[in-house]
Amino acid sequence: MDGSKKEQERIYDLFCKQLYFTSYRIVGNSFDAEEIMHDTLLKYFKLQILFDSDKECERWLKRVCINLSIDRYRKKNRELFTLLPEEKMASLKETDEHLQDIGDNNGITPAIIKKAIESLADGYRIILTLFLFEGYDYQEISKILNLNEVTVRSQYMRGKKRLRELLSNVKN
Repeated sequence: MDGSKKEQERIYDLFCKQLYFTSYRIVGNSFDAEEIMHDTLLKYFKLQILFDSDKECERWLKRVCINLSIDRYRKKNRELFTLLPEEKMASLKETDEHLQDIGDNNGITPAIIKKAIESLADGYRIILTLFLFEGYDYQEISKILNLNEVTVRSQYMRGKKRLRELLSNVKN
């Protein structure tokens, strides 16, 4: 049992940050991301799955984390559209005002990129995250999000274009 506890601690230490940031890029909320990260690891520990390598374990954990994150995102969106449709619609139409606070900084830092990605519409942000950061291809993303592959490509291209616009506005 002691070896099992040590293995759980090792897995936690090895993957907790990666799972947190994967979830955060999808849900956009630190509290939810931390909760999803813990839920993912607890699910793994509860099922007592044994993998041949850390890479296989990582793939399984990331897949579960992404699925839980998307489920949380969808649930929150349903609640927001059901409970506060005017406020949600207004926030979707907002421009990227928080990028104006950056000031005269001409260099593009990771913080600027993070803010630009967070300001994207949810659909663009999720698809860009899954493609650029998590390494999924269009076909895998279309299965995960239950969207047509052409829709995923289109949203990826539009999101990428919008991100470039945001970053060029900051740079200029």
